Amino acid sequence: MKKIFNILLLLLLSLTVLGLRPFPIDDIKYFFDSSGSSKIHISAPAPNPVYDYATINYQIPENEFAEIAIFNFAGLKLKSYKINGNENSIVIDCTDLQAGVYFASLIYQNKNVDSKKLIKK
Repeated sequence: MKKIFNILLLLLLSLTVLGLRPFPIDDIKYFFDSSGSSKIHISAPAPNPVYDYATINYQIPENEFAEIAIFNFAGLKLKSYKINGNENSIVIDCTDLQAGVYFASLIYQNKNVDSKKLIKK
């Protein structure tokens, strides 16, 4: 595992030295205001672990649309909920999920902006 990490780190450093940016820095700045706090984010699901339903609070710009998606541990999208900036929370139905670990992700402008762990009992 440490060897893989070192190889990835070396690759990222090599790309930077060559003048290639592996991460678009300009895109990252968009999601933060001038104070450095995130403008676009989701809260951890509550309750967590969840049995039937979970509430997720979110913040996105007014009159904008985004998506909260539930992914399994393998990265497969299981559920998707459209959200808008005029509201600030959504209730997720988890009754059909098996016990396990999932991820609730905020997808804004086709980018995964924030993710939180969701544990189903």
